[in-house]
Amino acid sequence: MMDQSREKGQRDDRHEREARLQAILDTAVEAIITIDERGRCESMNRAAERMFGFSADEVLGQNICMLMPEPYRSEHDGYLEAYLTTGVRRIIGIGREAIGRHKSGREFPMHLSVSEILLERGRLFTGIIRDLTEPKQAEQRVIQAERLALLGEATARLAHEARNALQRIQIAVEVARNLETENPPVQHQLDAIERASDALNALLEELRNYAAPLHLERKATSLASVWREAWNSLDHHRCKRDVRLIEELPDNPMECRIDRFRLSQVFRNLIENALAACSDPVEFSIFAESSALDGEPAWRVMVRDNGPGLNDEQRARVFEPFYTTKAKGTGLGMAIARRILEAHGGTIAVAANPNGGAAFELTVPVNPPVSK
Repeated sequence: MMDQSREKGQRDDRHEREARLQAILDTAVEAIITIDERGRCESMNRAAERMFGFSADEVLGQNICMLMPEPYRSEHDGYLEAYLTTGVRRIIGIGREAIGRHKSGREFPMHLSVSEILLERGRLFTGIIRDLTEPKQAEQRVIQAERLALLGEATARLAHEARNALQRIQIAVEVARNLETENPPVQHQLDAIERASDALNALLEELRNYAAPLHLERKATSLASVWREAWNSLDHHRCKRDVRLIEELPDNPMECRIDRFRLSQVFRNLIENALAACSDPVEFSIFAESSALDGEPAWRVMVRDNGPGLNDEQRARVFEPFYTTKAKGTGLGMAIARRILEAHGGTIAVAANPNGGAAFELTVPVNPPVSK
């Protein structure tokens, strides 16, 4: 009887220790996962659940490679077996950067530190994981800012010299017009020179807009009024076409502190792209709802058209400077749009469109951080 009582007491003590340990793990800021020597998950704390999007019940007993994208998923068991066979450490006690896979399929950079514990029943491996998404994004923003600063300086010098040359060309064209007023072929060539000069001027201006620092003038503004303003400003592009604006908006006025002119540039670019890509009848639809970004209130705006959509290359490169599929254009429009959203502390990304057209998702903070 006493033996049974002692065994029960030992089981209770063990359960209490396990519960206490799990409570400690669940309060940890960083994700902590333990696996056995066959790669099966034995424990997973709350931070790991949040990081990967899986509940512990979905992962416990499963091979940990379910939290990895390819090719790491297929290679993981081989690495584990090689270590158990040779004892050569590739990550244990060292730590390295790796790639994690969220339940949604999204991949993210992470730092993984692994330690090994020897138990009577076998080995146990503990992984401490830190999400590197924000540090990597911050690093990229710094690199991008440095590149833009250099590009801005070079562009300013280039624009100054180029505009001087263009002014001389314009003067020469005007003189030639006065000398050859009765010669239509010459006048035709002078028109072509003038058009080329205007196009080069426009290119320099767009390049300057891309490279120059963005100074935002934030004011309380209705976000819907901004895209309607952009829509109305393109009336001359729509007047002879069958084009319709479709809105699905919340009841509240969608106010936020933004630079009205800059955000209007973003929507104008999206509308112009839709008009260029779509055949009549054109449907440009905007869906908006309240959302959050980094824990702060924001507006989520989904912009869609009914055109041919974007292929894989276009989806991957649409925000690259100078990338364009148009016969005319610099390919800076969407790159500038992303700069404007990021300057507001927001985001813009290619989105899925069940109807097949192009789609972009914008997230605009209600109160953008001044430091952006």
